[in-house]
Amino acid sequence: MISNKRTGLVGLAILTFCFVSGFTVQAKDLLVTGGRVVDPATQEIRSENILIRDGKIIATFQGEPEEVEADVFDASGKWIIPGLIDLHVHSYGNQGPNYTFDAPGTAGVANRALYAGVTGFLDLFGDENGLVQLRQEQAKGALGGADIYASLSCLTAPKGHCTEYGIPTRTMTTPDEARAAVADLATKAPNVIKIVYSPDSETPSIDKPTLFAAVGEANKQGLKSVVHIETWQGVRDVIEAGATAVTHVPYEDMPEDIPHLMASHGVVLIPTMTLHTDFAAFMFEPEVLDTPLARSLAASAIIDIYRNEEVLARYNERKQAYAKRTQDTLRKVKAMADAGVTILAGTDAGNWGTIQGYSLHRELMRLVEAGLSPWDALAAATTRAGAFLQQKVGVSANDAASLVVLDSNPIEDIRSTQKITAVIHRGKLVDRAGLLASPQ
Repeated sequence: MISNKRTGLVGLAILTFCFVSGFTVQAKDLLVTGGRVVDPATQEIRSENILIRDGKIIATFQGEPEEVEADVFDASGKWIIPGLIDLHVHSYGNQGPNYTFDAPGTAGVANRALYAGVTGFLDLFGDENGLVQLRQEQAKGALGGADIYASLSCLTAPKGHCTEYGIPTRTMTTPDEARAAVADLATKAPNVIKIVYSPDSETPSIDKPTLFAAVGEANKQGLKSVVHIETWQGVRDVIEAGATAVTHVPYEDMPEDIPHLMASHGVVLIPTMTLHTDFAAFMFEPEVLDTPLARSLAASAIIDIYRNEEVLARYNERKQAYAKRTQDTLRKVKAMADAGVTILAGTDAGNWGTIQGYSLHRELMRLVEAGLSPWDALAAATTRAGAFLQQKVGVSANDAASLVVLDSNPIEDIRSTQKITAVIHRGKLVDRAGLLASPQ
């Protein structure tokens, strides 16, 4: 491996190469050579070179290029996947039991996520004005890290879910208020509208007419809607309302017709399996937090609290119940996938049992454990996630040049997504070590 004197990044060399199929390679281009390209869109693995310019893939080709100057990354013996996207986070940081917090803020989380190969994430409720400002800074190139997409706010009932965190949010009680809230929020260009609908919950919820009004206004504004639900009746109402997606998997038994209803109406599921299953795994399966990637991304206080004797004793009696919940969640997600429901990867990172950046890799493992193929699990966090955000994500010409280079084949073992050699973001090779060293 040769150090590039212009960038100081190990593994990048200034070599003289030329593309032979109608493109002129320029000195500022990045040419990724020798890798096995893993394409979730076609479910193919191809030996190809990738030519990148101005943040986009402009061509892929096979064979040896001729001579001309360009930056070259040698990916021989490696596997290349599209950058990963987490479609449900709260990007302030991490938390665990006993009021244990690790809060680097959205900018710090964006750095950690990018280190983990998560080149973009969708924040589904945070500091509205702060998220607007950070997205503006990213658009100007003044802020690095993973791409920040956001709902900006959370539309909910007064004293409903999202109001308990002390962060200002938007509340509504009538259809007119819902339409006004969505229309006003739309002026700030959110990527989606986040709605909380939990009429059977102990916490206050908007009613069905207000849900319909919010979803209808989002559709009118050309914005996708993601609805937090807690019951299967809630899912029925969301389907009837014409929402784009539901997030979470209700704990109660799933009616047999629900998967078909979701599939036939094109409603997407973001199951957040890690939220539902990994709190117990963090406590009772110590190896889960002993991986190199987890250790790199989680503060020691977060890892330590899941090994705390008092915490373990408190939750030990629920161990079997957690195991049953995990199996129930896996079974429900499999039924959804078998029915043809589009499954997308999101973690609800920021909650107990999650770690920003790391948990998306756990989500992929859980999706495969549920019965999705590694191809479909990978697509859920790459090409299909990108399509949901109306972004060109992939490994082909005209796709965004955000890629992850892996040591081993993720189709043979989905855990290979954690074995990261390099990350390319917006066409540039990332200084991963520098991301974790950045002030947070």
